[in-house]
Amino acid sequence: GILIFYFSWFISSRELEAVIIAGGQVVNEALNNIIKNIIKEPRPASIGSSFQKDTIRSAYGMPSAHSQFMGFFVMYWSLKVVLHWRGLSNARKLSSILAMGFTTVMVAVSRIYLGYHTAFQVCVGVALGGFFGSMYYMAVGIVRYMGLIDWVLGWPFCKRLWVKDSFNTNSLSLHDEYEAWMHRYSQ
Repeated sequence: GILIFYFSWFISSRELEAVIIAGGQVVNEALNNIIKNIIKEPRPASIGSSFQKDTIRSAYGMPSAHSQFMGFFVMYWSLKVVLHWRGLSNARKLSSILAMGFTTVMVAVSRIYLGYHTAFQVCVGVALGGFFGSMYYMAVGIVRYMGLIDWVLGWPFCKRLWVKDSFNTNSLSLHDEYEAWMHRYSQ
């Protein structure tokens, strides 16, 4: 659902941030598969050894891919909310982070409940995802600082698709954005 949101966000707004975040989530998934094939820790016995056998996904359980995905998601977006969205009150920021954290916990618990992973595999997954999410947030900041995002936006392909990076430069809250729209609309 989260990747569908990113795709829809990009198609409807042409915001490069959607591609940047989705790209990070995909790299996080690839790292998860690599780590699983290095550690080779089996899933709980209730699932059996044939789970995801002969597929592109690893049949191993350590770390949990779903939990790592959610750890990446909650860390990247929490940093975005705290460090970038200046228009929100601290209470709104906290409630947003708690909602994302609650969703992450529910995904993690579901992986244990359904028997796909042990509690340890899930905890490691969330921790690794959080670590990769924070490192990716920093890397994106460095890339922006170096001007590489602006360089990419200058490509004819990006110009033809009207790709922009206003999400990064526009720290308006939804209320401020709505008021600006109302001001333009009423004139």
